[in-house]
Amino acid sequence: MNPRDLELTLAAARAVGPCPPGEEAAWTEQVRAKAVTLYTLADTVGQDLARLDSAKQFTATLLSVRVEATSTRGVLVVRSTSGELEHLRTDRGDSDGGRAMIDRARALVGHRLRVYRLNEPMAGNANRQVRTVVHLTDHGPDNDPVHEHTAKENVLAAAEGDKEAARRAWLDAGLPETGSVSALQLADALSHLPAADAP
Repeated sequence: MNPRDLELTLAAARAVGPCPPGEEAAWTEQVRAKAVTLYTLADTVGQDLARLDSAKQFTATLLSVRVEATSTRGVLVVRSTSGELEHLRTDRGDSDGGRAMIDRARALVGHRLRVYRLNEPMAGNANRQVRTVVHLTDHGPDNDPVHEHTAKENVLAAAEGDKEAARRAWLDAGLPETGSVSALQLADALSHLPAADAP
């Protein structure tokens, strides 16, 4: 037996707990199943860590989370520290990891985050790349005011240049005509834009 298998078996036995007298066969099966679970978990974690090692990191505020109907991926709109908007996609929403990332992102709208992003080949078209978010570290609510001019530019950019849609979203969110707004108010304005797949 190689040292890795012995270590994995011992970890599984510790996780299962002591063997009740007379239940050796059932206990052995529980340890075996736990060892296999730990092995596959380590493989998955290894893949996740490799993606994190390759990811670009930057700080941004999360403003919007939508699910793309065609791919089930979450589409996140983040505002970088320079004030530019960027669209990121999660893994597919019909996978455990993708669904967990979408749920986590929805709870972090209006927060300043450390974003870990990969550029990955698009399925079916290796010549195009998708900006995929692989991890989000929460740094708490973004309480810095967003200047009125910049905020309106962000809403217009999110509306893909549709001035009327941007104006309606701004009014529907009840934002002031003049003066700075909060990140949450800006996020609210984006939520009033017509739903559309991000580029």
